[in-house]
Order: sequence, then C-alpha cells, then structure tokens
Amino acid sequence: MAHLAIPLPPAFVAWLWPYLVAVMDGEFAALPLLDAVSPQMVAITRLRLDARLFDPPPDPPLTLRQVMKGARQPSLRARLTDKATVWRRAVQPSRTRWRPGGWVDYASGTALWHHQGKPIVPILWVMVRYPDGRRDPEAFLCTDLSVPPRTVLEWFNRRWAMETTYEESRAHLGIETQQQWADPAVFRTAPPLFGLYSLITLSVHQNASRLALSPRRAIWYPKPAPTFADALVRLRQHL
Repeated sequence: MAHLAIPLPPAFVAWLWPYLVAVMDGEFAALPLLDAVSPQMVAITRLRLDARLFDPPPDPPLTLRQVMKGARQPSLRARLTDKATVWRRAVQPSRTRWRPGGWVDYASGTALWHHQGKPIVPILWVMVRYPDGRRDPEAFLCTDLSVPPRTVLEWFNRRWAMETTYEESRAHLGIETQQQWADPAVFRTAPPLFGLYSLITLSVHQNASRLALSPRRAIWYPKPAPTFADALVRLRQHL
C-alpha cells in the first residue's frame, strides 16, 4: 500500500549506524553549524554547485606557516561537463513507492569546504544528474567521509516520508491548526495527533483485506494506490 508506510523517525538511522544521523535541507548547509555538530552527529544536507572546495593540506607542510587547506578543486558545476568526472549509475528510490524512481548518475569525492572567515569542514560530496532531464543536477554533502555515496542518497531520500507525514497530518488531523499559543498546550495536543497518524496506519495495514481499501480517484487525478486520506475515510466508515 503506497503512502501508508509509517515514516522512519529521525533516530531510526542511528540503529543502523554508530552515530546520530541528521538529514537536513539546504538552509542548514552552513559551515559554522556543520563544524559545531559534526563531532556529535553525521549531517547530510544539500550542497551548492558553486561551493569552494579544496584538497587537504600537504603532509608535511611545504612552509613553516601552518597550512589549513590545499589546492582549490574544480567546482561541482565544472565537474558536470568535465570528461574526467567518473559517473556511476544507480536506481533512484521512488518517493511515491508505486512508480519506478528511474536511473540517476552520481559522482562523489572528498574535499575541504571553506569560505573566507568561516570554519573549514571536511565533507564527502555526492553529485547527481538525471539522464532523462526531468530535474536539474543537484549535490549533497555528508560530514562523515566513510559513508558510501549511495547510502548518502538513500538517507536523504528517507526525508520525504517525514515531510509527507507533516503535510498529511496537517491536512487531515489538524496539526498546526489548534488555536493555542502556550507551549504546554501545544505539547499536549501535537504528540497525540502524530500518534493518531501511526495508529491509523497500523490499523489499516493489519486489516487491509477486511477493509477492502481502494484509492478514491478523480478524472483529473489518477491514483493507482491508496493514500492516508483513503485510509482515514475507510477506517471512519468501518468504525
């Protein structure tokens, strides 16, 4: 059943990896933030294609002055058209689970990300391009250089399940629509509503054959698999 799988909580990835993994959008790709959190967790964010990337400093240093970074690397935007860039192909996981995700090409490498006056952060960068041209090329970074590049893409893809949960919880369960201003009141209502999302999902999964769940379609909106809205309506009818 599509869209009815319970999204993985943020701490779930920590069970698969010896660190806490935080998957964030591009607004959190700030050098001071990544430098502060990297000792405690693995951070994965989007990365600008024009980011200033450098090689590690030479060892031993060529001069007596301490060298913090090496030679400037080509930008990721330049690597897109560079024939020397090594691309690998992989199947992109589908965000909707009922249609194939398609093929993507990805390239990866390690670098020191630096901007004038900001900390220097070692990163693993992963750049993705789409052979069918459905989306523009994009890049991601990981603060743990030992993580496989495909794992970085898989972890970032899991973020969409969380965003779907927030969107559907607000549309159907009333998250963020309560007329409350005090923090204790929000803490009393928001967790039970998120818990209700999980209870509905589990109940429909366990009784899928008896409920005979089917997607509600419209002429302008073909939907090949049920969503959370279908599960909520059918469960209300059943109860």
